[in-house]
Amino acid sequence: MTDNEQSQRRPANSRRFDGSADDSLKTRIISHVAAQKNVDSTSLEPLYEAIDPDALEDLFAPHFDGTSRTTGRVVFAYSGYRVTVTSDGDIQTTPLENL
Repeated sequence: MTDNEQSQRRPANSRRFDGSADDSLKTRIISHVAAQKNVDSTSLEPLYEAIDPDALEDLFAPHFDGTSRTTGRVVFAYSGYRVTVTSDGDIQTTPLENL
């Protein structure tokens, strides 16, 4: 890779969410990617075309006894980004063109 190509690479962007009840994981992922693309979230393709959002919610939901999940992450491509979601509420996006 040339120096010019490296300077044009955008770094991964990460955001931690508190998991408030009024924002589903699906909504937070879509909002985060839309913010990275600087577009309205309604202009993105549906998340279900990339991953099953209900299964993703279930994967990171608390255990049956109410304790939090302590480890785990899911990586998938969505709307031109590699999206990494971790069990501790972190959502990281990296433009696919940088990979």
